[in-house]
Amino acid sequence: MMLTKLKVATEDLHRKIEKENLASLIVSNNISLEEYKLLLLQNYIAYAVTEPSIAKYLDHYEIHKTPRLLRDLDQHGIMGKIPFGIKENFRIVNRAQALGAAYVVEGSALGGMVIAKHINKCPALDNIEQHHFFNGDRENIKTWNSFSKFIKKQEFTPLEEIHAIDKAKETFLFFGEVFRTIKLNGS
Repeated sequence: MMLTKLKVATEDLHRKIEKENLASLIVSNNISLEEYKLLLLQNYIAYAVTEPSIAKYLDHYEIHKTPRLLRDLDQHGIMGKIPFGIKENFRIVNRAQALGAAYVVEGSALGGMVIAKHINKCPALDNIEQHHFFNGDRENIKTWNSFSKFIKKQEFTPLEEIHAIDKAKETFLFFGEVFRTIKLNGS
């Protein structure tokens, strides 16, 4: 029930943010190496801020996207540095909000699988031996499936539903902000 409420409440926002993301250039096989590096940096910053915030409120929440992105950045000689002030743009203050944010963060594995299917068709990325984040590993879907089962078992008060839905929306907006503002030079 809550999973459906989160999906319905964020559907339009999810589509909008997806269109603004450089990952669409992977799906169209038109991404340049510099655009790919920027995409990795943007994702790193978004996940490096959201994952630890979620982990503070959810027992057994595993931070798994950030380390893979850091490996990709290292591979390309890019420092995984979070610009000053960006962490303050995302805060979680309770468990319901953490579940709403986790819905967005864990749900991104589904899009990541689609992107991974196209990444090897991008000529500009031919020389990359291994993709750590967009790797197409089925294990990524298992994490989403586990989260889906977990959230289906949770009981939410009406106020907690509002907190979770609002934070899911805010999380999409935060990702959108990162995608719009972060450039390779750190600006």
